[in-house]
Amino acid sequence: MGRDSTTKRAKLLQKALSGKANMARITANGGTVSDIEAYAVESAALLSMDETQGGILVGAGGEAMSQDDPGLLDTMKTPGVAAMDASRDRLRLVSQVGVDCAASALDASDSIQAANSLERMLSHQLAVCHTTAMNYVAKANLQQDPQNSVRMMNLGIRAMETFQRGLMTVKRMRGSGEQRITIQHVNVTGGGQAVIGQVQPRGGAGEK
Repeated sequence: MGRDSTTKRAKLLQKALSGKANMARITANGGTVSDIEAYAVESAALLSMDETQGGILVGAGGEAMSQDDPGLLDTMKTPGVAAMDASRDRLRLVSQVGVDCAASALDASDSIQAANSLERMLSHQLAVCHTTAMNYVAKANLQQDPQNSVRMMNLGIRAMETFQRGLMTVKRMRGSGEQRITIQHVNVTGGGQAVIGQVQPRGGAGEK
């Protein structure tokens, strides 16, 4: 599938998601049948153009995608209105950086098995940092002026450092935050024998 086709499908999907979200709001607010039908027809037309036969599914990276998109997860659960809006916005934002970056973002979400919207946003940020870092390093190698080359390389390094901090953030989010401190005590008995013990205190008790 070419880049132009992928971009077109992403735009159509965003419009379809927006239409479904608006239709749900109209229904919740007691809207008229004509208003609801208008949104339903528009959404159905957009989905038909996108060759989607079964509505919106949760796809690669846990994002709302059409059924025929590659890397689609085997999930039949339809996201709620808020989740659909958030998913559409995440895809729109990362797609502005580039289609390749958007693909990396979805792959990153799958790689870390993002379990919620915060982890998906972090995985998208990681993809953007990686793309930015690689682009700056590539530009640094093409610079004729050594000063410009160093400047580009430094920008790339800063993006790499941000990427690494993002990975640590994901690790901290998934950890319990509990730190274990092992303290060894050496006690010499009257007979001259050493007894070594380990103490693993919880909380602040027994800290040295």
